[in-house]
Amino acid sequence: MEYRVTIRNQFKSLEFLIYGSLFFAILVYILYQNEGYSADLLQFFSVYYLVLLIPTLFLHIEYYLKNKNDILTIDTCQELISINEQRPISFNEIEKITFFMPPVWHRKGIIRLLPFEDYHYAKIKMKNGEYFVFTCLMAYRVEEALELISGVVIEKKTRLFATTLLE
Repeated sequence: MEYRVTIRNQFKSLEFLIYGSLFFAILVYILYQNEGYSADLLQFFSVYYLVLLIPTLFLHIEYYLKNKNDILTIDTCQELISINEQRPISFNEIEKITFFMPPVWHRKGIIRLLPFEDYHYAKIKMKNGEYFVFTCLMAYRVEEALELISGVVIEKKTRLFATTLLE
């Protein structure tokens, strides 16, 4: 199976933010039609929206820059992975896979309260010390994609804001 950053995965990760933006725009329009212009209401929605928008866009850009040119190929028959078409790595050469996910992903939930809860990633650490970061822009459900790699230690860490910069 081959994984890379795709438009579909990018949209899937941004989906909650896009629909939330449309919802807020419609809500502000309806309130404006019924109540008239309210500076307080507009300020509240603007601040609330920015608090959701900025972290989500930060994670999206960070993940995109991390994996924009990467291709991860998992061959379950031969038990090999290949990163960017370099030398294949045996499953035995992988020390562990660490998942960094918001709580909603740990409990396999579907209800998200914040748009940046869709962002999660895994760190594939090799026995030689090298590692590869596999983000949700390569596969929307990172855990399902990497469960194909058998015989490897799995570690799960909860992060509400799953940035690769805080390791």
